[in-house]
Amino acid sequence: STVQGGDAVWEGIRIYDGRVFQLHAKILRLLRSAKALGFERIPCADTIRFALFSTLRANGMRTDTHVRMTLSRGEKSTSSMNPCFNVYGCNLIVLAEWKVPGDATTYDNNAGIHLITASHRRNAPHFNDSKVHHCNLINNIVPKMQANHAGAADALMLDPEGFVSETNATNIFIVRDGRLATPLPDFCLPGITRGIVIELARGPLAIGCDERRISLSECHTAEECFVT
Repeated sequence: STVQGGDAVWEGIRIYDGRVFQLHAKILRLLRSAKALGFERIPCADTIRFALFSTLRANGMRTDTHVRMTLSRGEKSTSSMNPCFNVYGCNLIVLAEWKVPGDATTYDNNAGIHLITASHRRNAPHFNDSKVHHCNLINNIVPKMQANHAGAADALMLDPEGFVSETNATNIFIVRDGRLATPLPDFCLPGITRGIVIELARGPLAIGCDERRISLSECHTAEECFVT
């Protein structure tokens, strides 16, 4: 079902110094996404956790590791988009690889990044809800192709009303007058790291963070901008 229709949900998981970053939150989002898409015979959190740690242990991976965990609706009894033919239950794929932060597939956190503005808009919830962490990523891939052609790291995506939503791969924050602001999660995935940044800004850092509509000109004139 993953190959035929992108009928799957996924999580990207990082391992640093023997610790898995935000594992509980990642598994919870994976399970909620699967439930939202009506998957049947979904594995429990303990089963997913066991599969992850078994894979890491077998490969001796304790740091500088990225895991792409995909949960599909499962094998089909015949070729069809109809979920009725997914009769065997879900398939869980744990794909682990050595990946140091800052390599060719991520951002250069020291040099900074360049963004373009994509011509494609972020899809609205009544088309393809971004709150579901699904594998239907063509809405993100085309803006990434536009960024590649322009020699940029990624593309900034606007929502259907022309306000900033996120990049093709990350949430975005701007700094204005020493205060953080980030787009409302109406059209974007409210990322786990995004939530941590908001919590830190409103809590121990005491700099505040507004979730609101942000225009493109505000990004152009921001004192700082970063993505998570």
